[in-house]
Order: sequence, then structure tokens, then C-alpha cells
Amino acid sequence: MSVFRFFKCYKNAPNIIRADKSGLGTMPAAAFQYCEAMRVASSYGWHVFPPKDIHLNFDGKEVFFFQDGQWFPMKSTNFEAEFREHWASLAPENLEEKDPPFLTELFVPGMVQIWSGYFLETNPGWSTLIRPVSNFDVRSSFSCFEGLVETDRFNPLPLFINIKLNATNREIYIPMNKPLFQIQPVLKESYGSVLSEGEIIEMDRDNEDIFPWQKYLNTVRDNETKASQKPGRYAVSIRKSTK
Repeated sequence: MSVFRFFKCYKNAPNIIRADKSGLGTMPAAAFQYCEAMRVASSYGWHVFPPKDIHLNFDGKEVFFFQDGQWFPMKSTNFEAEFREHWASLAPENLEEKDPPFLTELFVPGMVQIWSGYFLETNPGWSTLIRPVSNFDVRSSFSCFEGLVETDRFNPLPLFINIKLNATNREIYIPMNKPLFQIQPVLKESYGSVLSEGEIIEMDRDNEDIFPWQKYLNTVRDNETKASQKPGRYAVSIRKSTK
């Protein structure tokens, strides 16, 4: 049963794809072979791409976008007329002119919201973590913010990401063939008030019997024990347990 349901509204937008354990082939070979924690983090969720190539420029105060051979100040920018006609043909009469903007300059200089061209909803009890792509390339010209949305209740959600432009007075290119952000399902019961139940225990003589010393040997590498020198012990253990 699918937790996520995607509604593709912008026809030319790349397909949303399942994240994979190799970070789309960018993960170092040693990490892919031995680091199961990194592999699982990379594969958890879905990759979302820009709906089309995006060219931005930030002068420190105002954001500009490139379209039809020239630069325009960006406030709230919708998709092209063809899409708006498509939207109007689908939407009820009272929503014909209420298509979500493609690009929106937010209230903080250099912050931009990018809509993927998709809508999203989740099953009851599930929220959506919207975040940078896990273990993928880190681009210095912009950074992505994270958000956790209760998409079982607040839906259909226009699936977007907020970014911060870090470079000024030069073109910032965001290609549609490279994932822009990652979405991950999160059980609502796993966050919120349950996090207040964490406990901190001081490691001292008064509590020496509480710390699981024998289990500690399973989580560290002993330089004097050849068996523990083998990389990937955690990966082997986890993979065996899931067979």
C-alpha cells in the first residue's frame, strides 16, 4: 500500500523517483560497500526534481529569473500560458485562475520557493519530511531548507522546497535532470511529545552498572582484534537480519 500519492499537474516535470542506495551513483564505492547506515539514509524516500531548468540571479537584495532570453525581477511567477490553460481546463470555475506559482520570492532577501509541479497527500497518520537530498552533491550557490508537513491533513500539498541563494551577482543554474530535494514519510507518532521522553544518564561510578558495557564491544572497533578490523560489520549484521 502506498503511503504517498502524487498528483502530476505540470506535464513536463520529470517523474518523481524512489531514492536509491547509491545516491544516484555518486556515493563513494567504499561507502556503498561497507556503510549500510549511509546506504539506507540515501534510499529512504523519493527524489523530486525541478519541473524545468531554472536560472536565477541574486544581487543581494532582489532575485531575478531568466526566461525568453532576458532577466526579469521575480516576485511571484507562474508557469507559461500553456500550463495555465491546462489548469483552467481541469479546475472548477472558482479555481481556474488559482494555479500555484512556479517561483516565489519569499519575505527574506535571497529566499525562493520552487514548486515541483506536483501535489502530494499521505495516508492517515503519516507526515512528510521535505529535505535536501541525502548524501548527494552539496551545491555552494544555494541551500535547501527542511520542513515537516502533516500531509494526511493538509493536502493536497503543492510539493515545493524553499531555498536560500548563497551566491550574488552571478547566474545560479538549477537543472531539471538533477534531484532538487528528497521527501520521506514520517509517522506522526514518532515526533512531537514523544521526544520529551528522552533521558540523559551521567556516566560515573554511581551509574557504572547501567551502561551496557558488553554491547559496547559490538559498536566499536578494537585495534587489537583482527575480526573487528573488518569494515562493514554493521552492514553485514543488518543485511543478515533483513533476509
